[in-house]
Amino acid sequence: MPSNQATITCIFSSSVQNPGRMLDDEKQDLDDVRAEETSRGRKQPKKSLSLERQRMIRRIAQLLADPNCDRETYLDVIREFGLTDADPEYPQLLALWRKRHGPG
Repeated sequence: MPSNQATITCIFSSSVQNPGRMLDDEKQDLDDVRAEETSRGRKQPKKSLSLERQRMIRRIAQLLADPNCDRETYLDVIREFGLTDADPEYPQLLALWRKRHGPG
């Protein structure tokens, strides 16, 4: 299990390196809420990806790009999004980790 310091470093290192990223995420969330509110009562086209799925993909991509993020923290974040060892995406995400960070 990673230490709290390692987890905090991994989770927030990209925002420290790019302080505007957190503001961008908050702006994106606000824009998403506005879009949902302004389209209430209207028929909406099906979205290819839900907002939550888009957030998961962005978060996993950030972790893969972070050289300071360890494997356990990466797996913890995957599990926070509800993926388990039984999901077909799980081995694919592990393969991405190994390709980017090596087997350890």
